[in-house]
Order: sequence, then structure tokens, then C-alpha cells
Amino acid sequence: MATLNYTKLEPEHLQAIEALAEEIDCPVEEVNNIYASALESLKSSARIQDYLIVLTSKKVRDELRH
Repeated sequence: MATLNYTKLEPEHLQAIEALAEEIDCPVEEVNNIYASALESLKSSARIQDYLIVLTSKKVRDELRH
């Protein structure tokens, strides 16, 4: 695993980042940066945080595909 800002994220988020990087064929570092930013944005306004991984992954996937 590359030296990234992984220590602040739960293991579920790390798995999502690695899966997205593989799915989109994009460097893990780039996915991590976008994911962390999207997660922070969504987390600040989320009342229910159960679906943050799904919503964040969708946001990252959409951003990287455009």
C-alpha cells in the first residue's frame, strides 16, 4: 500500500478506495485524494452515515469517469 493519508479512514473506506482504483484503472493516490474530499463533504451534512461509503464511492466514480 502506498504511503497515503490512510490513518484517518476506517478499513471499509480503504477497501472502497482500492476497489475504485482497480475498477476505474486509476492510481490509488488520485482516488484517495478525491475520496477523502468527497467523504469530508458528505460527512459534514449527513444525518445518517450508514451509506457514506456507497454515496462517496458513487461521487468519486462519477468524477473520475468525466
